[in-house]
Amino acid sequence: MRVVVLGLGGWISSPWLGYPAIYVETDRRILLDAGEGTYARLAQCGLALPDVLVLTHAHGDHILGAPTLLLMARRGGGRLKVVATASVLSSLRRILEAVDMPHLQQNMDPVEVPPDGEVEEGGTRIAFAPARHSVETVHVRVEHGGRCVAYSGDTAPSDSLVELARGCDLLIHEVSGNPGQEEAAHAVGHSATGDAVEMARRAGVRALMPVHYYLNAPLIPPGVDIYVPYPCASVEL
Repeated sequence: MRVVVLGLGGWISSPWLGYPAIYVETDRRILLDAGEGTYARLAQCGLALPDVLVLTHAHGDHILGAPTLLLMARRGGGRLKVVATASVLSSLRRILEAVDMPHLQQNMDPVEVPPDGEVEEGGTRIAFAPARHSVETVHVRVEHGGRCVAYSGDTAPSDSLVELARGCDLLIHEVSGNPGQEEAAHAVGHSATGDAVEMARRAGVRALMPVHYYLNAPLIPPGVDIYVPYPCASVEL
């Protein structure tokens, strides 16, 4: 299993960081979220189009790159499987209508999952759990060949994430605030850096990767091993 960071910023963040998009290679090419500019980052990182796009929720910094991915799939004569909850799939269809590209739905294979569902893609299991955000959002766990990565999506501290990520090699967790900013982050369905460290400890993961930075650089409390992400960073699990 290989994990490649395409984008790691939040909606209000340094433009150099890019918007949320995590590429996971198993026996399938799986993309977790697709913020603006995801296709360009795929090209910059030398990566092929994904086989499967998993969308955690419908906020723009996580979904607005999807139309271009569908367009490039169409250009290549292919299709893109999109796995999401019913509300997120509905939002994506409305986005395609809004940009006058409704025909791209012909190149989308939608797979609707409940917030606590799971799907199998070849030899890869993708499982979900409900997050604590301002809109319906899911956490994601990807398992293959005895390896596992968990992705928080956007969330306040979440017991369901602790259970979903239990024993994984890597937890990729959003950090929208630094120590002392917990209350403000939680109020809008986000986490601070200390929350991410605590989730990683409780889940017993081998390492934590902080993503979804706000305007300030993240200050990570001690206590867990950290992978420091940057655009095109690759981690072998």
